[in-house]
Amino acid sequence: MQSIMEKATEAPMTSQASIQLKRQVTVKTKVTDNFRTRAKSELDNELKLIDTQMQQLEAQYQYSLQQLEKVAQQGQNVQGQLQQLNQEAQQKRSQMASVKMQISSELGNLDNIENGQFIVTGMLENTVELRVGDNLYDRLQNAEILVEDGMITAING
Repeated sequence: MQSIMEKATEAPMTSQASIQLKRQVTVKTKVTDNFRTRAKSELDNELKLIDTQMQQLEAQYQYSLQQLEKVAQQGQNVQGQLQQLNQEAQQKRSQMASVKMQISSELGNLDNIENGQFIVTGMLENTVELRVGDNLYDRLQNAEILVEDGMITAING
């Protein structure tokens, strides 16, 4: 009886000249007065959106509480539902508060960054073609797009 390893060596593998793989690409933006103004505006808008979402969450929570009170007045036990509602609302409040703190921190840090410095403003994904003989590590890492005032100035990697 032949072993699996012997069978595997009998069937020759076909070799490909290249293969496409996905990789992460870092977007770095050069800090300028124009970028700072635009970024502050976008972050302010995000904060307003989060505040609106928090108000909507509270309104939904209050409405759900009122509905549970009506059910409880009819003699049904709503303790489990009330506990679940409170837990979900608190979890959503915490998530939104965390995001709001992060955005506020980014907004505050904008003034501390000197013009000309590059900061990471995003991550993208692209495909890269690998060929026999390529250095795998060099091809898959350190890909970045450099941006100044919305215009791509360089693509590295």
